[in-house]
Amino acid sequence: MRMKSGKYMSRLNVAGAFAVAAVLVLQLIWIPSYAATWDMVDFALGVLHFDMYQMQPHFPGYPYFILGGKVLHLMVGDPVQALTLFNILLYGSAIIPLFLLMNRIVRPTYAGIATAIVYTSSFTVLMVNQPMSEGAAVGMMWWYVWSLVLAYERHHKGFLILPLFLFSLLLGIRLSYLVLGIGILMLLYRKWKDGVVTLLDTFVYLLIAVLFQLLWVSGISMSEGGYESFLRLALSFTNGHFQEWGGTIGASDLSLWDRVVKLIFVNTIWVGGVAEFLPLLVLLVVGMAAARKDSHGNCYMTRLMLVLLGSYFLWALFAQNVMKPRHALPLIGIALFLGAERLLSQRLSRTGSILVLSFLLLQVYHTSALLYKHASDIPAVYQMADYLESEGEKQPLVVYTWEESRVLEYLDVPFIHKKVQTYEVFTTDTRYYPERDIYLTDKVVEGFKKQGIQMDEFIKVEKHFHSSELIDPIYHDLTLYKWKKQRGEEKG
Repeated sequence: MRMKSGKYMSRLNVAGAFAVAAVLVLQLIWIPSYAATWDMVDFALGVLHFDMYQMQPHFPGYPYFILGGKVLHLMVGDPVQALTLFNILLYGSAIIPLFLLMNRIVRPTYAGIATAIVYTSSFTVLMVNQPMSEGAAVGMMWWYVWSLVLAYERHHKGFLILPLFLFSLLLGIRLSYLVLGIGILMLLYRKWKDGVVTLLDTFVYLLIAVLFQLLWVSGISMSEGGYESFLRLALSFTNGHFQEWGGTIGASDLSLWDRVVKLIFVNTIWVGGVAEFLPLLVLLVVGMAAARKDSHGNCYMTRLMLVLLGSYFLWALFAQNVMKPRHALPLIGIALFLGAERLLSQRLSRTGSILVLSFLLLQVYHTSALLYKHASDIPAVYQMADYLESEGEKQPLVVYTWEESRVLEYLDVPFIHKKVQTYEVFTTDTRYYPERDIYLTDKVVEGFKKQGIQMDEFIKVEKHFHSSELIDPIYHDLTLYKWKKQRGEEKG
C-alpha cells in the first residue's frame, strides 16, 4: 500500500512538471504586441531610446528591466514583445528557486505540484505576459527569497552577500519592491543573535547592500546628467506619486477601509488568487478549509514569508494604487506559497490529492484561456484608434484625450489628438479647428464634470469600446463622445 501511495504521490509531481511546462510554452507562443497603457508605452519607448526626462521610461528608470528588453530587442523587432519575453524568461527561471524553497517546506513528494500551483497562478502569468516590470520583478523576488533562506541555513558569512546582490537586481527592475528589504534586516538580526556576525559585521553588510544599489543608481544618474539631475527626477516623481496621480492613500478618494477590502478580497483573492474564476475560488476555499498544517517544514522560512507578506501588504495599502491589482503581485505569490505549504505539508488522502490536482488542472486551463485572450483580443484604446482613423478618412477630426494620448502617440495615428485636462483649454483650443469634427474620450468628460462643467447637452455618445478588465483595469471600457455644440458659442 505504501508503495502505491508513493507512486501516486510522485505522479502529482509529474503532473506539476507538465503543468509548468505547458504554461511556459503557451506564454512563449502567445506573446502580445500591444502597448495599451501609458506605462507600457513608457517602457517600450525606453527600449528604443532611454530618456527619463521624456518618460522613456518614467522614474526610476527600471534599468535592469530595460537592459533585458534592449538585449532581446536585438533578436525581437518589437520592443513590446522584447520586454514581455524578458519577463517570461526571468519568471520562468524562478521555477528553480520556487522548487528549492518548496522542497524545504512541504513533503518532497509534493514539491513539484506545490511549485506548479504558485508558478501557474492565472493572474500572475497574465501580468508576466505584459511589457511591464512586474513580471520580471516577481521572478527575481523568488530568487531573492531563496537567497535569504540559503544565507540563513549556511554558517559561512560569505553567503550573506548573495541576497544583498539579488536585492539590488530586484530594485533595479522594480523599485516599489523596496519594502521586501526587511528580509535582509531579519536575516542580519538572526545571524547577529546566533553569534555568526557582530554589530560591526552588520554595519559592513548594510554598507555593501547600499553599494550594490548604487551600481544601478549611478548608471542612471550618469545617463541623465548626474546625481543632482537624478535627485530632481526622484523628488518630482515621488511628489506626484504620493500626492497626485499615484493612487496612494494620499491621492485617492477611497477610505482606508475601502482600500483594505479592495486589496485583500478583490486584488489578492478574487483577481489575484483565482483571476475572477469562481470554480477556482470554490476549490481554493475548500482546500484551505480542509488543510491542516503539521510540524513538517521550515519554521524560519514560514516566519520570513509572513514578515514579507505583512510588510508588503502595508506598503501596498498606503503607498500603491489599489485600483491596479498588478501592484499586489507579491502578496498573491506569497499567499499562494503559504497556502501550498498549509495544504501540502501533510500526507494527503486520495480525496485531498484529487482536490489538489483538480485545482492545478483548472488553474492551468484558466491561465491558458487568459493567455490566448490577451494575445488575440484588441485593447479598447487600439479599437478607438482604428475607429477614429477610419472616420478621419471621411471627415478631418481632432480627439481630446486623457492618458490615451500616450498610446495614440506611440501608434503614430494619422489624426490630431491632444491631451487636455481643463475645460478652458479645451474650449479655447477647439476654436482652431472650425472645420474638424471634435471628439472627446470619457475620461476627459469625467474630468470636466469634476470641474463643475455640465457637458451632457453638448455631447453625444459616438461609440463604445470594450476589452478585458482583468488585463487592463483602467482603460478596458472607453466611450467616445462627439461634440455637438456650435463652435464659437462656448462660454468658459
